[in-house]
Amino acid sequence: MGDSSSTVGEVIDGIPLGRFHRRMLAVTGVVWATTAVEILIISFTIPIFVDIWSLSSLQAGLLGSAGLLGMIFGNSLGGWYADRFGRKTALAMSVAFFSVFTGLTSLAVGFYSAFLLRLLTGLGVGGTVAIDASFLTEHVPTGQRGRYLAYLEGFFALGNMTTVVLAWLILPGGLTGGTVAGLPAWRVFYLVAAAPLVLVVAIHYWLGESPYFLASKGRAERASERLREIAAENGTDAPLTSGAVHTNEQAESGFRRLFQPDVVRATVLTSVIWFGLNFGYYGVFIWLPDTVEAAGYVGGLYQYLFVVAVFQLCGIGAAAVLVDRIGRKTTLTAGFTLAGLSTATFTVAIPGVDVGLGIGGRIPFLAGLFATGFFVFAVFATIFAYTTELFPTEVRSTGLGFSGGVGKIAAVIGPILVGYFVEFGYLVALMPFALSLLLAGLVVAALGRETMGESLQ
Repeated sequence: MGDSSSTVGEVIDGIPLGRFHRRMLAVTGVVWATTAVEILIISFTIPIFVDIWSLSSLQAGLLGSAGLLGMIFGNSLGGWYADRFGRKTALAMSVAFFSVFTGLTSLAVGFYSAFLLRLLTGLGVGGTVAIDASFLTEHVPTGQRGRYLAYLEGFFALGNMTTVVLAWLILPGGLTGGTVAGLPAWRVFYLVAAAPLVLVVAIHYWLGESPYFLASKGRAERASERLREIAAENGTDAPLTSGAVHTNEQAESGFRRLFQPDVVRATVLTSVIWFGLNFGYYGVFIWLPDTVEAAGYVGGLYQYLFVVAVFQLCGIGAAAVLVDRIGRKTTLTAGFTLAGLSTATFTVAIPGVDVGLGIGGRIPFLAGLFATGFFVFAVFATIFAYTTELFPTEVRSTGLGFSGGVGKIAAVIGPILVGYFVEFGYLVALMPFALSLLLAGLVVAALGRETMGESLQ
């Protein structure tokens, strides 16, 4: 490899944004939106399962966490597979996997079958999340990477809104079920949610392999060819020199690499903040329909949850503006801190919660919960860019998958704790999640480093 060679990052940074990037965002974004549907669909069907299968609060919590438990393993396995065998193949396999098992969930006959099918669905969703973000990251120039990753998270908020609309249309009995064309509505709900299977075709025909991955595996000529294809689609030439394209370093891949001296700090930092974020988010939002009904401040549950999703989308928009201007670290620190404070605000405003501060009523509850959605999703819109930028190419998907998997451990614990502690009151059940978000913000502020403007390793 001579001095005339270029790194993949240098070439990617020299290709202006264009048609290719918009298509890449569209495909990965739609995939991202479907993961939101697969994750949140359980929130609307748990009350139905509790009713028809006579589930205990603990069983309901376990069922709510089953998909997240699957994501723990899916994050790590999917990321590892993508770093070893390629982003494109791994993404298509993960999407097909979760789509099939989502559809099969419509055949569940009780707690155990539903738990197993949700577990397997989560395995595919976890792999998809780890791969999709890395895939997009590796195709966007440094100056626009944070914004594009925020746009990607915007599709998750659109997925949230889609889930609410589908529940609104398909579950005519609301959280008590109902029928559609003579079939139990919840079964139809899961069948419709299997539609992402068609995206496997789009991934196969519309996406090419990542040039970062190709170069990291020693396939320099194919990586250079792929970069020329990307540039040609945007109507320009790839700024390649006469030498072979390469990544900044050729090192081993796999989980062991995550704990080597030059990478372990990133592994620990991202694992801690993903744990705090997932604990706070899933603990609150998996049980959100139940919390809203318990508060009793609104008459239309679905309309209310749709507005929450709108605020989530607004938070992502704010992050898209800030992340490439004030930096990842500052955006994350502020988002975590304000999300924690907002969660505490709506918690103490729930009827029956009295902490002696005089906070209560409809306005504090709505303002706090809307703000929680806003700031939590501002964090989500930033944390994927931050995580993928901290890890080198050979373990980028593995690192994201590992830290995301650690986070999903918290995501599993959160809903279970709510199901167990809610009988002691919403203050006991929800306040730990506010503290989790606040502590994650402190960790970023104290230990994080800024990655804005850095080329990928």
